[in-house]
Amino acid sequence: MAEDLEHPQHVTLIDEAGRERQFQLHDAFDHEGGVYYLVENVDDPSQVLLLREAGGGLETVEGEEFERVIAALEGDEVE
Repeated sequence: MAEDLEHPQHVTLIDEAGRERQFQLHDAFDHEGGVYYLVENVDDPSQVLLLREAGGGLETVEGEEFERVIAALEGDEVE
């Protein structure tokens, strides 16, 4: 994840096809030993992703883990 110097809250993510995408960083936090990022696509605000640091990169969080982490975020149970 590289920070866009012109827009400090914007980050550039590279998808699996090698395309660069601009996202707005909404929150970065620790939860249950993991580091998570909540980001919104700059070009498509309906695309909101929860990402987790894993193996030197970032993974999209989905399913049960997504629900659990979002509930903790909404309940202000994250660091």
